[in-house]
Amino acid sequence: MAAKNVLGIIFSNAYDEALPELTALRTMGSIPFAARYRLIDFPLSNMVNAGIPQVGVITKSNYRSLMDHIGTGKPWDLSRKREGMTLLPPFSSPETGMIKGKADALYGCISYISNSNKEYVLLTDCNVVCNMDYEKLIKAHAANDADVTIAYAKGFPPAIGNSTELAIDESGRVVGTSVIDCFSSSVNYSLKIMVIRRTLLERLLHEAHSAKIDDFETIIASNIKHLRVFGYEQQGFVRVLSSLQSYYDISLELLKLENRKELFTSDRPVYTKVRDQVPAIYGISAQVSNSLIADGCRIDGEVENSILFRGVTVAKGAKVKNSIIMQGSFVGENSSLECVIIDKAAVVKPNKMLCGASNYPVYIGKGIVI
Repeated sequence: MAAKNVLGIIFSNAYDEALPELTALRTMGSIPFAARYRLIDFPLSNMVNAGIPQVGVITKSNYRSLMDHIGTGKPWDLSRKREGMTLLPPFSSPETGMIKGKADALYGCISYISNSNKEYVLLTDCNVVCNMDYEKLIKAHAANDADVTIAYAKGFPPAIGNSTELAIDESGRVVGTSVIDCFSSSVNYSLKIMVIRRTLLERLLHEAHSAKIDDFETIIASNIKHLRVFGYEQQGFVRVLSSLQSYYDISLELLKLENRKELFTSDRPVYTKVRDQVPAIYGISAQVSNSLIADGCRIDGEVENSILFRGVTVAKGAKVKNSIIMQGSFVGENSSLECVIIDKAAVVKPNKMLCGASNYPVYIGKGIVI
């Protein structure tokens, strides 16, 4: 089974409620990550690297910044006359209005799915950060003659609603699923990434619509005995964003070289929108250690164990430690920040002190002046 015979579907708004601070004005897919990326860059790049030629991005709300970021899909080579990338609107049908769950969202764009000539569909969320070889996932699906293949990881599951544990037998077949209510033990937890035959997906969606079921995972679970459902283990650096704390922790994990090497590989690049800004400028008094600094930054103060996005200014005498500063923000002279997350275009005036903790970072909203 070739990847060119696969239709990709990305849920850009899935689990927005898990990070209300960051998704109040944007979708999960457009959350800034790792100094210059957005979360949607990872599933989009994974699909492109596997050779999937057609991708639909399902939206729900607050997707203006998402539209600005992905545009026509050119950075991912998806700006094409045929196939390519399509932004799917948030209204399912005239009688139902705004979409409620994944099943409802998929049913709302069922004409888009049906009109595709692809034999299989690959579904994924945006809150999973990993560099997955989708081509291997697709080949495993074909080798097992599976109806559905679900990607999973072993370890402590993310503390997020509807987190699912997979019961897998010796052959790799999924024999049962259950919603996780205890997050302190290691299990096989679903990454919500799956491959399914297109005709089967359409049938299940019609059944769910008739039964008024909004949760797509519930549909799969109720048919687990009648379908050949297999698991596909994803190893290496794989993280699921489930809260502001998890966003902070996962972001700072990338300050370790071994994690960056696993996530950003030369054979499967992660693409993003190119801004063509000037390189970062370091003043005479600048001191920077173990940090990710994006282009367009101006550093005259001290930065340690931190992530600075494009266009951030750290004035003379300012100290930034264990913090995440997003695009276009300004840290004034002699200010001190520790364990702080600052959203885009925020301003910290001179001589201010903001101090959180590694297990409770302080969050400053977009455009806020302190």
